[in-house]
Amino acid sequence: MTVDAVLAAAIEIADDRGLDAVTFRVLADRLGVSPMAIHRTTGGIEALQHALVSRIVGEVTQSVEWPDDWRDVVETFARSLRDLLMRHPVVLEAHRRAPLVGPGADDVAHRVVAALRSAGLDEEAAAYAYGAVHDFVTGHVAVRLGRGELELFALPPERRAASVFADHHDYDRRFAVGLGFVIGGIAAATTAPHEDRR
Repeated sequence: MTVDAVLAAAIEIADDRGLDAVTFRVLADRLGVSPMAIHRTTGGIEALQHALVSRIVGEVTQSVEWPDDWRDVVETFARSLRDLLMRHPVVLEAHRRAPLVGPGADDVAHRVVAALRSAGLDEEAAAYAYGAVHDFVTGHVAVRLGRGELELFALPPERRAASVFADHHDYDRRFAVGLGFVIGGIAAATTAPHEDRR
């Protein structure tokens, strides 16, 4: 029994059924060992849950290729975070409970803030701009995962016809346009007088 084997199984279970579904008994049944063997290998359920989220986040953050232009940095961050959360919903679930951790997670945040500083924002504005992008992405993914791809089409015809999204219901397009507005707002702030940014 290795930590890698346990984490691989735990990630599959968590992505399919949620973080709370990752128990020693479920893992033991999946791996054909005793629950105590899982406990001895991982050091406890909280440590295991922490490790599986850290493993996922670390693998993604270490694979990102960063561009130079601040706009491209922000877009790369946003799309990488969206793809991570869509591929591993358990990370969004864990993120609702605590900040994301993992090799490079803090480095990513600081890299994005540094890019925003290079665009002309002061330290406070850059931190909040990072937060705005982060919150846009996590909110978008939460809605998308919660409602499903076909949520509009599950509505009664009269309710669907009344929706502002009746003719414009494409989540990928919605994300791209929304991100463009967020980046455009940040770009406008970089040229605004300091007192107008508050």
